[in-house]
Amino acid sequence: MSDVEVDIDNTGGRAVIEDKTSVPFRTFVSLILQRKVQTIFKKCQDEPVIVSSDLLTALASAPDDRQEDRAKLVLVTMGVGVVVGVFLTVAVFVALMLFDVYPQMKDLLITLGALAFVAIVVVILQGSQKKKGFKEKLYESMEKVTDLVTK
Repeated sequence: MSDVEVDIDNTGGRAVIEDKTSVPFRTFVSLILQRKVQTIFKKCQDEPVIVSSDLLTALASAPDDRQEDRAKLVLVTMGVGVVVGVFLTVAVFVALMLFDVYPQMKDLLITLGALAFVAIVVVILQGSQKKKGFKEKLYESMEKVTDLVTK
C-alpha cells in the first residue's frame, strides 16, 4: 500500500477530503454489483480508494467465491455441450433423410452408444473432481474453452 496525498478542507470544524464523497459500504458494493463496471475498472484501476483498515482486513480475509463460480461454469458448459451435441445429431439425421439416406437400427445404436460414452466420461470426470488438483485443471480448461468461444 502506498500513501495517498489528499487536499483537506477543515472549514466548519470537520476535516473533509476535497473532491471525495463518503458513502456507506453497502451502497458502494450495491452500485458495483448492479452496474456494468468493466470500462470503469479499466479507466480507474489506479484510482485510490480510501477504506478503514478493519474493512480492508475483513475483505481480504473473506472466503474466495471463485470456486462457486467455476463450479457453475463447469455445469453450464457441460449442459450446453450436451444440448449442442443432441442438436447436431438430429441435424445430421435430418440432413441424411433429405438425401434419402435413412439410418438403420445399427446406426441409431452406434449414435446411442457414442452419447452413452460421453455421458459415462462426464460422470467419471464429476466423480474424480474430488481430487483438488484435477478439479483445478478441469476448471482452468473449461475457462480457456469459454474464453475461446466468447472471443
